[in-house]
Amino acid sequence: MVSQLYQQLLELIPGGAKKSLSAAQAKALLAKVRPPAAVGKARRRVAAELIGDLEPIYRRSKDADKELKELVAATDTTLMDLHGIGPSGAARLLVEVGDIARFPSRANFASWNGAAPIDTSFGYQVRHRLS
Repeated sequence: MVSQLYQQLLELIPGGAKKSLSAAQAKALLAKVRPPAAVGKARRRVAAELIGDLEPIYRRSKDADKELKELVAATDTTLMDLHGIGPSGAARLLVEVGDIARFPSRANFASWNGAAPIDTSFGYQVRHRLS
């Protein structure tokens, strides 16, 4: 639906719109569009319907993020302090890893998650790669 909305906005707005719009942002953009032709009016109507369909989805997503943020905060972790880790990423890491104490060392954890370098040396050429 987001792709369809983006396509409609590309047709309606000169220069298009940015790809990552919230429903409110798309609604504000669409409010400024007054197409003169029947085709444009039909596109505007379809875009408005798509926005209407997307609003509850965005609201549920926002509520889920809020709930995940509370659940992750209850674990007393600092994962969300890291750049690029949001509530869903932190929750997934916590679920996948489980109890970090099950790994005796950093090297064991790195090996488990595929971040430990593997020696691929040959002769005098020393190389490493990730698994």
